[in-house]
Amino acid sequence: MRHTEDSAAVTEALDLLREKGERVTAARRAVLHVLDDASGHLCAEDIATRVDEAEPGVHRATVYRSLQSLAELGIVAHTHVPGSATIYHLRHSPGAPTGHAHLQCSTCERFFDIPSDWLTPLGDRMREELGFELEAQHAALLGTCAQCRAAAG
Repeated sequence: MRHTEDSAAVTEALDLLREKGERVTAARRAVLHVLDDASGHLCAEDIATRVDEAEPGVHRATVYRSLQSLAELGIVAHTHVPGSATIYHLRHSPGAPTGHAHLQCSTCERFFDIPSDWLTPLGDRMREELGFELEAQHAALLGTCAQCRAAAG
C-alpha cells in the first residue's frame, strides 16, 4: 500500500533524519511507513516483504541497509531475540512507545511488551554492584507465559 501522506510518527522520524544531515530516500521512507503501520513485531525479512509490496523498485539489500542506518541513528529500535530474527520498531510510533522491553514465551514464542521501568530496580542493582549498564530494550527476556504454564500444568 503506497502512502500519500506521512503520519506524525513518520514525519518526526523524517525530521530527525534531516536534523542529522541524512538523506530521506524512498527506501528509508518506505521502511518507516512499514514500521509505523505494523501492529506487531517485525523482523527484517517481514519489513523487506512489506516494502516490496509498497515500493516494488526498492531492492531488499537496500531495505536491510536502511534498517541498519536507521537503527544506528536511533530512529528505529531493534531487539535481539534468542533463537530467532532480530525484531524492529519505529521508536516514535504510538504503537511501539519508547521505553519498553520485550518478553518472549519460550513455549509459544509470543511477545509481550512491558514498560522498561519495571526493570529499573534490576538495572540499578547491576549498576551499583557490577558497574554494568543494562539496555533493557535491546534484548528479549525469555520465560513461559501464563497460558502455556496453565496448559502444561
